[in-house]
Amino acid sequence: MKAPSRLFPLTFALLAVAAFAASAAASAPEEPAAQQRDAQEQRQETPPQQADTPPANDAAAPTPRPFEELDANGDGNIGKDEAAVDPALTQAFGTLDQDADGKLAPAEYAAYKPAGNGR
Repeated sequence: MKAPSRLFPLTFALLAVAAFAASAAASAPEEPAAQQRDAQEQRQETPPQQADTPPANDAAAPTPRPFEELDANGDGNIGKDEAAVDPALTQAFGTLDQDADGKLAPAEYAAYKPAGNGR
C-alpha cells in the first residue's frame, strides 16, 4: 500500500502542470489579438503626416514682384497700401520695414523672400 501513496503527489503534480499548460495555451491566442488591436488603435489615433505646403518646385515657387511694379505712385518707396496687392508682402511688411517709417525702401524690399521661393 505504500506505492499508491507515492503516486498521489506525482499524479497531482502532473495534473497541475497540465492545467497550467492548458490555461497558458488558452490565453496565448488573445495576446496577438490584443497586440493587433493596440496597433490598430494607435494607427487611428495618429493621423497620417501631411505636408503643410506643397513640395518645393522652382517652376511653381512664387517670385517677388519687381519693386517698380509695386511702387505704383513712383515715389521710390512701397507703402502699405501699395503692398496690399501681395498678401505675403502685406504679412511680412512690419518685419521688412526696418526703420518703421511705414514704407519699404528698395534696400528693405530686397530682403523680401516669399514663402517657398527657395532663395
